[in-house]
Amino acid sequence: MPKAIAFQTYLRQIGGILILLLLESIGNTHAQYSMGSTGQFLIPTAEMQEEGTFMVGANYLPTATTPAVFYYPTMNYFVDMTLFSLIEVTYRMTLLKSLNAKGKYTYHEQDRSNTVRIRPLKEGQWWPALVIGADDLFTQKATEYWGAYFGAATKSIHTRSGHRIATTLGWYLPRGKQRVFNKGLFGGIAYTPPFCQELKLMAEYDTRGWNAGGAVRLWKHLSIHAFTHEFKSISAGMRYECTLIH
Repeated sequence: MPKAIAFQTYLRQIGGILILLLLESIGNTHAQYSMGSTGQFLIPTAEMQEEGTFMVGANYLPTATTPAVFYYPTMNYFVDMTLFSLIEVTYRMTLLKSLNAKGKYTYHEQDRSNTVRIRPLKEGQWWPALVIGADDLFTQKATEYWGAYFGAATKSIHTRSGHRIATTLGWYLPRGKQRVFNKGLFGGIAYTPPFCQELKLMAEYDTRGWNAGGAVRLWKHLSIHAFTHEFKSISAGMRYECTLIH
């Protein structure tokens, strides 16, 4: 079996195992999982973590979920901190392939990126929460692979029987002209069942295509997730979260 096919089969198996864990585990989370900040899989939402929340984690990213410069599967790792319940800052490192001293392409370089989120309006009974933010805000122009401003509105519905549905609608305004990753309308929906408040099933449109999957938090601190992009590739990851500032 060719190495590429074997690798893809292996990733599908891992994704399948993670999805089973999501559906069978009892473990409500808000992270924008693949980017390390608050949101769904690849889109931001207007939800925020609790004040003082610290998160650290890593993600596997197939080619379809990254800017054009990443023409190969890669991964990232990140740290995230929510300040004062209305400001959140994320710092990410994404592995880059390039020629090493032996003339072979390896993952020995990294792209540094960041996200800053501010929530000017908290969700109320009759209005949604609003968040504005930026990706790659403090990055050099030559490497603004993720560069964009965004705004998002999220409204959640809680039923008497314990079901929770959150809907998000937002817009990306790209920064820079050479590399455009996120541009235009995005939106998503997340559902949490009453029998498992730590489980979240999600579907979203990320300006380039559709994603669907789930996420679950285990033992109050460890979260895992898996989703498919257009049913053509699988992404997965995990993170650890805790409260550093009370």
